[in-house]
Amino acid sequence: MLKSGNCPSKVLTTEKWLDKNEELYQKIDQSLIIVVSEEVLASAVSTKNPDGVAALVEISSILNFDFNNQDDFILVLDRIQDPGNMGNLFRTALAAGVNKILLAGGANPLGQKTLRASSGSVFHLPFKRFDGGEEEIINSLLKSLNQLSKNGFQIISTSSHNKNLNNSQKLYWEIDWSKPTALILGNEGNGIHKRIQEAFNETITIPHNELVESLNVACVAVPLLLERKRVAYTSTSRIQK
Repeated sequence: MLKSGNCPSKVLTTEKWLDKNEELYQKIDQSLIIVVSEEVLASAVSTKNPDGVAALVEISSILNFDFNNQDDFILVLDRIQDPGNMGNLFRTALAAGVNKILLAGGANPLGQKTLRASSGSVFHLPFKRFDGGEEEIINSLLKSLNQLSKNGFQIISTSSHNKNLNNSQKLYWEIDWSKPTALILGNEGNGIHKRIQEAFNETITIPHNELVESLNVACVAVPLLLERKRVAYTSTSRIQK
């Protein structure tokens, strides 16, 4: 099932896959299943060695995006270019309990490389992508961030520890992760756009060895996004004790 509650429109599968996955097969709406040969399935998908099943999903099923009062954790991706990074960011965001993702241009989340890297997470995590020229994209993103700020969200930028050492930076565990939070991760080469940094200047960083200039954005996302869950878990554990 998708996060929106919609199912795939069709499921293509081979006889071999059905024989090996009887229990899973019983959980699928039988009317959606189309049994095809291994050759037909291979011609329909981009993977070199398909595992025997593929789903057809209507794009409209995963583009339902509206902020609501239950949202308290938004990931903002500013012009992430690499599809592998984009897919991994979706996967980590889903694991961390992110409610929604805002995309300032960058790689197409519905591209084949991104979908594979996300391991299906794109289908479970609502997102909104701003398209157009750079100025138009940044204007649209700033408008959304300003609205989130008015709704009580703390807007947190990220920065390389070794590139921008300054007093305004905080170590990532020094902010209050229990607050509604919009976390911004920037472009692989240029970081977060200057206009966004100027509008929202609360910045966190991950300390690391100075021999490494900066960390890969998908690697940075793991400790930052999961820190919120760690804080919530440790707080609950203390209360129970």
